Amino acid sequence: MKLITPKRLTSGDKVATISMSWGAAGELPHRYLKGKERLDRIFNLEVTETKNALQPAQWIYEHPEARAQDLMEAFSDPSVKAVISNIGGDDSIRMLKYIDLEIIKNNPKIFLGFSDSTITHFICLKAGLGSFYGT
Repeated sequence: MKLITPKRLTSGDKVATISMSWGAAGELPHRYLKGKERLDRIFNLEVTETKNALQPAQWIYEHPEARAQDLMEAFSDPSVKAVISNIGGDDSIRMLKYIDLEIIKNNPKIFLGFSDSTITHFICLKAGLGSFYGT
């Protein structure tokens, strides 16, 4: 199977951050904001959060359907050029039943994540999209 290669980012592109497993960004906002600032300052990227990316960890855990919806909305949004996972965890598998592979297949873009984001890498693979493992 030949995977779709997403287009590379260019200066000024919009990227969406997402919490698909552990809600660290909501629990440690100072760390999240430092990473966001660096993506802006060093790479000149416009960083936006998905709707629920900054919710507290317990809320993230309790709402796998909202996490999946964030992922589907980020892939559906033509202004978003990449989706970046905030952190790993151990719970993203609970999103699977809410995923629409056609949305990812029809809206290929960069996905970057590590640790528990492996589940989302498999989702991308199933949709035919190459993704990037790392931080």
